[in-house]
Order: sequence, then C-alpha cells, then structure tokens
Amino acid sequence: MEGKEWLNKLRARFTGAGNDDWPDWYRTYRQRNATPPAPSRLVSELPIVVLDAETTGLDIRQDRMLCLGGLRVHGNSISLREKFEAYLHTPPGHDGKPAVSIHGIIPNSHRYTYVKEPKLLADLLEYVGDAVIVGHHIGFDVEMINRSLQRNGAGPLVNRVIDTSNLAKRLRPAGYWTPENDYSLDALARRYRIPLSDRHTALGDCYITAVLWLKLLTRLAVKLGHDLRMEDL
Repeated sequence: MEGKEWLNKLRARFTGAGNDDWPDWYRTYRQRNATPPAPSRLVSELPIVVLDAETTGLDIRQDRMLCLGGLRVHGNSISLREKFEAYLHTPPGHDGKPAVSIHGIIPNSHRYTYVKEPKLLADLLEYVGDAVIVGHHIGFDVEMINRSLQRNGAGPLVNRVIDTSNLAKRLRPAGYWTPENDYSLDALARRYRIPLSDRHTALGDCYITAVLWLKLLTRLAVKLGHDLRMEDL
C-alpha cells in the first residue's frame, strides 16, 4: 500500500494529476479542461490564445518570467481588446541580465504595474481557460509557466499547444530554399510581410505571432484543400 501511495505521488509530481493540494484557481482551470477538443473540430470554431513570455534569460532552470502577454483569436480575427498583460518584479540576482537589452524591461521600474506570481498565474489560467495555446517556439514559454505553476503548488498547463515554427516548417521544409535556422519570428515575419513593430515586447510578439498564425493557417488550408480541423495540426 505504501508503495502504491509513493507511486501516485511520483506520478502526480510529473503529470500534475490527482494532487489534493492544488490551489482552487488551478482546480477550476482543470475542470474547464476536462474534455480536450475533438480531432474533427474545425480550427476556426475553437478558442485560440496566443501567448508570449519575456524572461530574465533562456536558462529554464535558473531564469524567471518578467512579463506575460496574451491575445485572443476568433476565427480570422485578432481581438486587441481581449488582451492579457502582466508584469512580475525582477527577482534578486537577475537585474543585471543581458536580456534587458533585448526586451527592454527595466528591472523593477515604476513604469510597470506588478502583480505577485500566484495572482499572475490565477489570472492567466482564467484567461486561457480551455483555449488552444499558440506561440512561436512556444515550448520555452510553456515550460517557464509550468515551472511557475509548480513553485506555487499547481500542476502544469494541459491545453493543446501549437508552435507556429512547426507549422512554418510543414509548409516550407528546410532544404535548399529554406536554411535550417530560418524559422525565427523575425525571418518568418519578413517572409510573410508582417511588420515587426513592438518586437520583443510580450504583446508585440503576440500580435506578430497571431498574424503569422492566420497566414500559415490560410496556406495550410490551401495545401490540404479543405477547412482545417484539429487533426490537421
């Protein structure tokens, strides 16, 4: 019996399942995600949230989130009104990071309104709900969010996640015409003629990624010859 309990605890640690100590806001989120979208659902009918995180650096184990942005996409429309934006104080020891020169977030500047990490996470999960999460190289952002969730006694994100860089590779595989490293957001924005204004801000990158998402969906639908369903992604 003791061995079974130990196994259940170990499984909960890695899957985020069955934890009696989850915060209420995370329990509510998991209940909303009890049923994943069916493979036959039209992508145009599904709620989509584009996410982007600005961080102190690229070390998943050591660095932390500074800002998280989100935008909703309804069908072929990007809703600028339904935005998510939240800032966290720069943790001690991270205020001298070279990433500041990229995203321009001045450590603990009075120009931002800050929230505590649990508040950011609770608000984020309420905002995301059961939407499909989209982002560019989104695996990094999701991992940063999951580590924040773990620090605050919650399980991981369980939404379906789609990376626009992977979609771009399906449409134009690496080879003679497309170099292996030519799938950055900057390169794809130039390729698809998307303005790069507000680059390296969370909401700015969300908007660029959302436009890229719509352009890639259009091209993939033409390539496949039918309206896209979840199973196509």
